[in-house]
Amino acid sequence: MPFRTHALIFVLANGALHVANWFAGPPWWAFWPLVAWGAALGAHYMVYRARHSDPTWTKERTDEVRSKSYDRAHMDAIAQDAIARKQDAIAKDQHKE
Repeated sequence: MPFRTHALIFVLANGALHVANWFAGPPWWAFWPLVAWGAALGAHYMVYRARHSDPTWTKERTDEVRSKSYDRAHMDAIAQDAIARKQDAIAKDQHKE
């Protein structure tokens, strides 16, 4: 079943269950099918997204996560330090010659 169809059925069926529960009164049992089916719908979405993501979307999301990384400054500092060390080593080798 396509994900969008699953999501539509989820909304309609859980809406109907909640309306039926509203008329039936307490206990509020309609919450539990909502939670269980919601977890299944979430898993379906993850599988759907994994199968239907194109390389452009993947690159955009990866770049977005990297730009929002809390440790980004630290990673950049390590990279710059490595570049500086390599340049120093090259300069020392040229000076020896």
